[in-house]
Amino acid sequence: MTKKILIFFSLFLSLFFYQTHITFAEETADSLSNKIQEYSKKLTELNKSKNTLANQIKIIDSNVELTQLKITQTETSIKTLDGEINNLSGKIGQLDVYLNQLSSAYLNQINQNYKLQKRIPPYAFLLNSKFNDFLDQYKYIATVQKNSQENLVTIETTRTNYDIQKTQKAQKQTEMEDLKKTLAAQQVSLDKQKKSKNILLEATKNDEKSYQQLLAQAQAQLNALRNFSQSAGGNSCLSSSPGAGSDGNFYSQRDPRWCRQIIGLSSDSQDTIGNIGCYISSLSMVFKKSGSGMTPSSYGSNPDNFGSIPSSYMLVRNPPNVPSSYGFKQSKYNANTVDNELKSGRYVIAELSAFSGTHFVVIISGNDGSYKIHDPWYGPDMNLNDNYSTSLIRSLRIITK
Repeated sequence: MTKKILIFFSLFLSLFFYQTHITFAEETADSLSNKIQEYSKKLTELNKSKNTLANQIKIIDSNVELTQLKITQTETSIKTLDGEINNLSGKIGQLDVYLNQLSSAYLNQINQNYKLQKRIPPYAFLLNSKFNDFLDQYKYIATVQKNSQENLVTIETTRTNYDIQKTQKAQKQTEMEDLKKTLAAQQVSLDKQKKSKNILLEATKNDEKSYQQLLAQAQAQLNALRNFSQSAGGNSCLSSSPGAGSDGNFYSQRDPRWCRQIIGLSSDSQDTIGNIGCYISSLSMVFKKSGSGMTPSSYGSNPDNFGSIPSSYMLVRNPPNVPSSYGFKQSKYNANTVDNELKSGRYVIAELSAFSGTHFVVIISGNDGSYKIHDPWYGPDMNLNDNYSTSLIRSLRIITK
């Protein structure tokens, strides 16, 4: 009985301190949630303001603060969960000890009950000269049996509680792993946001006029890319991922794996890979041929791959981050240039004026204006002249050694 009281008291104390910890954690979580709401509201107001360099820097700084708050919130949740898991581990250990003690006591009682019944059979009172002694022995057996039954109930109750605690612990451990993944993603996002500010200040030299010029260029490019996708059928994602083409290097901007992914740190829901991602899809194909594991998704999610306004617009940096030992150049269309690159086993990216907008495709084979292309919109292994012509090529993007 003393052991039962000690175990109960130990469980009570652990529950008390655990509840105190939970109350404090809830207060901290509420405070963080309030701050996150404040910064979210602030960002909403900033995004409605005039698009200036100063305001853009405020947006980036606010996003950094918001992400840092979310990181703190996640870390707090992880700490709370860690405490809950440790608490459950302690309770499970105590219950395990208690369960073993109960089981041992129960087996001992069963053994005693068996021995007594062997010594005092039901008809023993007929042979017993002292009836009162028999009654005392019979009552003792009944008490032992009753205690055994009570212990059996206690064992089953404890076992059920033990199983519940183990299930809760497993669930919380799964939740912990998910939170750790969330934390890692938030930390990556924070690094990218901090870099975007440096990129912006470096490109504009902290000059408002330079910022507005770059902003106009970015908006013009976005409008041209949107015009193409809208004229070609709108931002329609494919129902399943397409094949990789005859050479295994094709990527579609409309691939459901990334079609709806917003590019860079844009706050515009229309700036998706499916809508404006023909260039980064084309770049990804060239990179893939060179042995890189980059995809439109991985390229589009990294603001380092974009220009001086990475928090709001897609202005692809020239040159882009090319594979090691490769260089980048942009030139006007020339059949000899394309043919020489193809003969050397390299792709050429072509910028097209098509469907009242701008589109990018990858020339993969052919010569003298008769080319096979990987088209991020229409599909792999297409004939250039099926939907376009060499007269529509505005420029070439060449990644070469």
